[in-house]
Amino acid sequence: MPDLHQARLGPGQSALASERPDGHKRLPGSERKAQITQATLRLAAEHGLHGVSMSRIAAAVGISNAALYRHFNSRDDILIAAYDLLDERVHRWIESSEAPTAMQRLRVLCETHASVFSVDVEGFNAPMFQFIVWIPRDRVREHVDIRHRAVLDAFVEILEQGKAQGVVRADLDSELAVSELYAWIWWEDLSYLAGLDPDSTRKRSAEMYGRLLRDIAPASVS
Repeated sequence: MPDLHQARLGPGQSALASERPDGHKRLPGSERKAQITQATLRLAAEHGLHGVSMSRIAAAVGISNAALYRHFNSRDDILIAAYDLLDERVHRWIESSEAPTAMQRLRVLCETHASVFSVDVEGFNAPMFQFIVWIPRDRVREHVDIRHRAVLDAFVEILEQGKAQGVVRADLDSELAVSELYAWIWWEDLSYLAGLDPDSTRKRSAEMYGRLLRDIAPASVS
């Protein structure tokens, strides 16, 4: 008996990779959602969040505005999903070091931050700053604030583990130390975003995080 679905597709078309009349392939829902969120990050880097419209997202992906709503309920939902890609990348980085002590973990994170994030201007650095400076107190801002707090808490936890290991000063204000660490992180990101001389940026960055780590460590720990 002939395959009626194959017959409807027509000669040379596959049920797994059919194409629409405009030439764009039909993708499984999960792949299309990933494509939408990645395109949203690129648009945020180029136009800022204010410039990320549903029509721009649809054009970047090659589908209609109406088709976007088959995958996301609103523009806010798309922005939140796009931000979560950045946030998940940060958490993977924090968890990537297998160094035995908290201070060693922090040093690895400081040394790798620029190569993982700062130099990736379009894919991470620029869109992340767009989310950080997003002003409206809307669902997107609230979501970013909650997820950002979780990242700060992850660094505080590393410092508290370091205190238990004896490699971080017992009297250290962990919240303040993380704030200073983030000030350095944002300086490094902004330096690459602004296109400052990379050799000078790397040198100054190493001096800055080296000073931070020395201030965190007990006097007896080198």
